[in-house]
Amino acid sequence: MQLLWKVAATGVNPLVVGIVVVLFIAQLFNWLRVLQISDLSYSQPITALSYVTVLGLSAAWLGEQIDLLKVAGIILILAGVWFISRGPHHSAPHD
Repeated sequence: MQLLWKVAATGVNPLVVGIVVVLFIAQLFNWLRVLQISDLSYSQPITALSYVTVLGLSAAWLGEQIDLLKVAGIILILAGVWFISRGPHHSAPHD
């Protein structure tokens, strides 16, 4: 319970809020740059890798249990990203 209060107190810290806003803006510009050089049908599935990252970090830091269903989901995500990356995509600049 004490950890929950620390997290809640950190969330209202102006420095933390400012850092989060800057990171969101940086991510927006990064995503716009990705969309300039790559097709959405190629780029969007790659963002599913964030689910793999979140599961790994939550297991490492928060002690979340990883069961067989989660492992199957991760395998499906990785397979989907792999198949998308192997297929043809048009990333040439558009005139």
